[in-house]
Amino acid sequence: MAIAQFNLKKNQRAERKLLITVAEWTDEAVTTYELQTSQPANWATNYTSYYIKSGNDYVAVTGTTAPTWVADTYYTKVTMGPTFREILGTRTEDSSIEYNTDIATSTDIRGFNYTDVNKTQPQQSFDPFLILGGSYLGAKLNDIRKRNAYSELSQFTLYIITAYIGNETDGYDAERHTDCTIEYTSLGGDANVNMPINVYFSNRVTAGTVDKLDETFTFTPDVSV
Repeated sequence: MAIAQFNLKKNQRAERKLLITVAEWTDEAVTTYELQTSQPANWATNYTSYYIKSGNDYVAVTGTTAPTWVADTYYTKVTMGPTFREILGTRTEDSSIEYNTDIATSTDIRGFNYTDVNKTQPQQSFDPFLILGGSYLGAKLNDIRKRNAYSELSQFTLYIITAYIGNETDGYDAERHTDCTIEYTSLGGDANVNMPINVYFSNRVTAGTVDKLDETFTFTPDVSV
């Protein structure tokens, strides 16, 4: 199989943001309402799909014509799930995938040394992993922590996207690891609440590509592998 070349100029360094780790899991769908700060392009014709807040409730806009737009007043209804994804690394300044290679060495009777690679146990740490508004993974892990539901920590899928290989047309190289573990190691901090996490890749790998570099990507397995 031909080796895909980097989509970089000769001697150009790949930026760290081009190595992307994504967590995926399934859960009950969640409905949220996002405040609109600027007038949507379809406001005049589709205003009834937006909401206003009345106490703790969200009420759909009604009327025969669109009301006058007022910033920071109208909301969009957003339903997430049952499949959730989150790109890891927000506010994390340094993180690398450690492969923890198991290597056995031996020397034969002629005095030659041999090295055998038995396995790798890839893992990655994210510290800090701050408690941030809008983080579904943070909420998921916090819920697991409260319920002591430790078995659920091993029910994640992880993607490694190497966006320095491929393009928007043909897709970016990616690998999907199923039955992975994400563990939280502590909870607290100084001025902000931090819940550092370690992610453990399963090595149950499917190679493929993704069509975009955000959480809404479609993963396509590589049939030639």
